[in-house]
Amino acid sequence: MKYELFMICPPWKQYRAYKRSNKLLTDSIRPKMWRAIRAFNFIECCLADLASRHHVVLVWVTEKFTEDCREYMNRLGYQYDTYQIWKRAKWKRGNTREVFEYLFVFQKEGYWPPKGNFPDPLASPFTGKVKHRNQKPEDAYAMIEGWYPTRAKIQIFGNCMRRGWDLFHRNDT
Repeated sequence: MKYELFMICPPWKQYRAYKRSNKLLTDSIRPKMWRAIRAFNFIECCLADLASRHHVVLVWVTEKFTEDCREYMNRLGYQYDTYQIWKRAKWKRGNTREVFEYLFVFQKEGYWPPKGNFPDPLASPFTGKVKHRNQKPEDAYAMIEGWYPTRAKIQIFGNCMRRGWDLFHRNDT
């Protein structure tokens, strides 16, 4: 099956190790770097093998890794389109500081625009609470499904079983 919408939550903490991997000899690569190589090669293979001709890629990223995300997706041939913001509580106990995660929208030529317009990200950030660190807010899914109601959707590195979405995940990252 070919998919028209990808939502990816990559292991960005491993990305910098992945970027350095081409500078090392294969016999000296540490296990952590091998996991990074496998994770990002997995994403590239999914996009190459599972994407329909016209597709859009939504990528979750924290503030710290926004430039890495843009660089990586640009290297894969995607153009940055827009973003949405998720304002969530930090995951440390006793810390009430809020953290921002971004949902970047990337596309290639031949991309189908969404059914409606993207809202202004600063005017309407996601504020949904989640039970587990790896989950994403329910209103993010609802908004994506509203933008692309009839598109075949898949999550890569996701963990939310949701009607209308397929889930593709590697367990070794």
